[in-house]
Amino acid sequence: MKVGKNHNPFHTKRQKMMSTQKEPKELRKSQMISQSPSVDRQGSALKKHKARLSMQAIAIATLAARKLLRRALPALLIGSITLGGIAPAGFAPGAAPTALAAASPAAEDAEGADAEQPQSWLLKWRDPALAHELRGTEVLRRQNEAAVMLVRPAAEGADVQEWLDRLRSLPGVEYVHPNNRVHMLALPAGESEDAASAGSEAARSDARPTGSSPSNVSPASSVSLDASIPGTASSDLSPTSSISSDASLPGAASTDVSTKESSPSNVSPAASVPNEESPAETPSTPPAAPQESEAASTAKIAAAATALKANDPELSKQLYLSQIGAQKAWETVREQQQLTIAIVDTGVDLEHPDLKPNLVPGANLVSPGDSPDDDNGHGTSVAGVIAAVGNNGIGVSGILWKAKIMPIKALDHRGDGTEQELGEAILYAVRSGASIVVLSVGLHRYSPYMLDIVQYAESKNVLLVAAAGNDGVTFGEKAAVKYPAAYPTVLAVGGVKSNNTVDSRSNRGTELDLVAPWNVYTTAIGGLYKKEEGTSMAAPQAAAAAALIWARYKDMKPYQIRELLRQTAKDIGPPGADSTSGYGVLQIDQAVRSTLKPDGFEPNDTQSTAARFPLNSQISALLQGVSDHDWYQIDAPYDGTLTIQYEGLVPSGKIVPPVRLTHYMNGVKQSTSDTKLASRSIDLEVKKGRQLIHLELINQSSNDELPYLLTSTFTMKPDDYEKNDKSFEAYTLQPRTQSITGNFHQPADRDWFTITFTQSGKLSLTLSTNTARIDPGLAIQKAGQQLMVYDDEGEGETEQSPVITVTPGKYYIRVHNAISSEASPTIGTYILKMDYMPKYDDPNEPNDKSYEAFMINPGTEYLGVISSYSDVDWFQIRVSNASIISMTVNGVPLDVDLSLLLYDKRMKQLTTSKTKASGKLQTEEKLLQPGVYYVKLEADAPFDKQYYRLKVKSEELIAGFRDIKGHWAQNEIVALNKKGIINGTGQNRFEPRRSITRAEAVSMVVKAYKPALSSRVQGKRFKDVPLKHWANDAITRAVEQGWVKGFPNGEFKPDQPITRAEMAMIIGYAEGVRPKLPVIDPFADVPKSHWSAPMLYAMKLNKQIEGIESNLYKPSLQASRADYTVLLHRFIA
Repeated sequence: MKVGKNHNPFHTKRQKMMSTQKEPKELRKSQMISQSPSVDRQGSALKKHKARLSMQAIAIATLAARKLLRRALPALLIGSITLGGIAPAGFAPGAAPTALAAASPAAEDAEGADAEQPQSWLLKWRDPALAHELRGTEVLRRQNEAAVMLVRPAAEGADVQEWLDRLRSLPGVEYVHPNNRVHMLALPAGESEDAASAGSEAARSDARPTGSSPSNVSPASSVSLDASIPGTASSDLSPTSSISSDASLPGAASTDVSTKESSPSNVSPAASVPNEESPAETPSTPPAAPQESEAASTAKIAAAATALKANDPELSKQLYLSQIGAQKAWETVREQQQLTIAIVDTGVDLEHPDLKPNLVPGANLVSPGDSPDDDNGHGTSVAGVIAAVGNNGIGVSGILWKAKIMPIKALDHRGDGTEQELGEAILYAVRSGASIVVLSVGLHRYSPYMLDIVQYAESKNVLLVAAAGNDGVTFGEKAAVKYPAAYPTVLAVGGVKSNNTVDSRSNRGTELDLVAPWNVYTTAIGGLYKKEEGTSMAAPQAAAAAALIWARYKDMKPYQIRELLRQTAKDIGPPGADSTSGYGVLQIDQAVRSTLKPDGFEPNDTQSTAARFPLNSQISALLQGVSDHDWYQIDAPYDGTLTIQYEGLVPSGKIVPPVRLTHYMNGVKQSTSDTKLASRSIDLEVKKGRQLIHLELINQSSNDELPYLLTSTFTMKPDDYEKNDKSFEAYTLQPRTQSITGNFHQPADRDWFTITFTQSGKLSLTLSTNTARIDPGLAIQKAGQQLMVYDDEGEGETEQSPVITVTPGKYYIRVHNAISSEASPTIGTYILKMDYMPKYDDPNEPNDKSYEAFMINPGTEYLGVISSYSDVDWFQIRVSNASIISMTVNGVPLDVDLSLLLYDKRMKQLTTSKTKASGKLQTEEKLLQPGVYYVKLEADAPFDKQYYRLKVKSEELIAGFRDIKGHWAQNEIVALNKKGIINGTGQNRFEPRRSITRAEAVSMVVKAYKPALSSRVQGKRFKDVPLKHWANDAITRAVEQGWVKGFPNGEFKPDQPITRAEMAMIIGYAEGVRPKLPVIDPFADVPKSHWSAPMLYAMKLNKQIEGIESNLYKPSLQASRADYTVLLHRFIA
């Protein structure tokens, strides 16, 4: 067994994973997502923050570059896999597939199944004593508490599947689970209430480079600046200039925020927080039902009621505090410094003046050794909800005025991490004495490893609180509570609006415990504040409530905390728990003033009064002697196995009273299980629908009270096509159109089907699912050929193959849950739909001569065969306007070399391409003028058992550009091109959507207005604009005219994108528009104090500019080349 010495798996050189294809071979397609935020700030009190933000920006850029390889993920073959040079615990650049699964090219950096393929695995021993040396295995990290090792193959080029099979067959190995990615619970793109302004976040310098007017309208002198933090709409941020330095304010904190990088050792829980006396607390009581005397409770509340109301200036924006009763709760308890709350997230702004006094040392698991400082902003927002210092005269107030917050950075600057990092973060929190762990992260993937970690934390009396997820709108009925919130012992929190209706974006599910306000106003990195939303912000509210309960009842166990929060929640749905709102809306005042009912489900003594027992949850209750009967109802979503885990809670050494559990379905007794043990797992075979569970004491003479826990889980019954887990076990289907409903009832379940076609034809496959916990993975293979994999879409989305031409023979179809290479059993189904239409003849024949050429159109796929050595297929293309033309041919047998030749109407050969041994070809791009062209296909051997697929791609040139046809700015681009004002960016492209740079903007405006260069004045020189720079002359002229200015450091930054505000300033000054002091805000998002407001106000009065929508201008949004062209055309047309 190879163990790396002093090996840090997060800082090793990333090596490329290579895949050696075996039977069946697989090909994948993928897709790409991206997003980019931006910022602005102001105020003399913020100079130190600005310097710190600049340093953070450099650090983030460096971190992003360092982690690029870690985020790139390889293509991993689900059949036999060979892995070479695996980067430990990280991700290597994706190896390009050897062939395409369909004609269209795959996008880079996609989120498909390939993006989830691991480079390390989590190996769990059933018993730590069984652990031993593992041949051919490198151990990257050990987690002794969970008996887990992070491992990978020791040898480069090892066959991963063989290695995995060998490890899983070893005695004592419980599982080998892929170390997949986890994600911060951010809102899906476009679903934020502030999405309209969320794109306007670009970091800027203190001195604004452009738009400075001769009349001294400059950013430096402006009244306010839009401030923003990554992931935040700039209009929602408040700078720390709002911080009061008045020492007379109760609890005023110092505003001198250090710019020094913080390390865990720098983070002290002590700070300048008011020495306010906390309300007296009642002595703890036994854990079964903590109580305090009514007199003591009344006295405590009366004493606390005299406390000052929090004086935080932004408190009025924290409307959610009254919604959950936090301010009323403060009359009873408002501090908790006897326990530690760990926040597992992107880190926390360690220098935020409203957080620093409540921070204790944490850890950075992304970059071990570094401080857990936040380079994203998400974790800082979570921390502010819990414990922004209260009553200190600055900013906002957390639900806890004083607290001990432990930041654990397990997610990188993009909000991504791995399961191992998430598990290690929880273990770190447990080791470090945390009592509560907040997890505003999530994934739809069930993980046995994460379940182990969750159960370990529960065994150590650590409460885990997690967000339910934010994709209720994205997935609709398919949405499910995300993990880890979905594990039974994790407090799962959804989101509600201010009117206590569940936000449609909040994930639903039986695992949901509570809901809390979706919208908050909280801390942001850089010492700022902002609006934030999502279940990520609801979860910390519940965590803070739990901390306040523990301040009152110190001996409570985590399950009791969960139960008290449920009992005191405000029910907003059907009585009891429901899948939309759980047990109701968090009510902190009720939680801290109430005592736990030993059995909150009473009365439930009969079948008709049976209490709701949500699936995949844990409840606690009490049998009060032999006369007590507890009835529960559980809804089984499908046929399958319902598992009830019973645990009797008795003091050590006391005999557990025997208990009987009886299962009823449709009023008929199904089974009875007796146990004298303190713990037992009972499996019940169920049909879809309502199940009744009856629990009672067996000993008729016993009057003992028995507190207990019940945990429910569910596994689906195998579908009707099992056993079909291997290709040689494939279930036989008839060659016809049909639909098949199946499920994934076991780990790494693959369902194989086979069809024997006796006739050629066209086949289309569609694979859909009813849950986001399934990422449909679809593949088809003709016996003896490659397995073609179609996995373009993501979790919960439908996969569809292109129309496939089938020829006589046996075909295999495979479906699986591509959410992970070793996906766990999932509650949900898939539907495989097959549309088959027999096809007999080549539709293009006769086309053996040029004068018989078959007319083809761009964008359409044409099928054909080469039926004999003399067979030649001719096609004709008509080009109406000058266009860039390219062609692809796929589906050619690997042992056949097919040639494509392109001719003009005079039969002059223009280009030729060959498939050789690849089975496909792609021609070079060719600029063709209007006319008729001919395509000739010929091969060195005939083939008629499969079709070739020919496709023509055509991009019509408009004004010489291939990428503006149909674009909203097409007419303006053409007009300015004719005037010689704009040019393309090369290869016949204009790139209308790309951000326009300062040099491009200045060049265009100088060409439009043609200012003369004074011979008496030497142009201002910038150190980053040499004389030979293509835009040197234009920059010199524009600066001389006062249209633009450089930066204080002597740079012009010609390649830096400009914002929409800067766009208006440049064109406005060139046009001669005189800025006017605004009497009202020019736009809803441009206050009259904004540095660009005078120009925007003047241009709006002149009807020269308009907002984007609803009186919004989005001044901080980067201007595109199309935006700039249209505005410039408006002035000079």
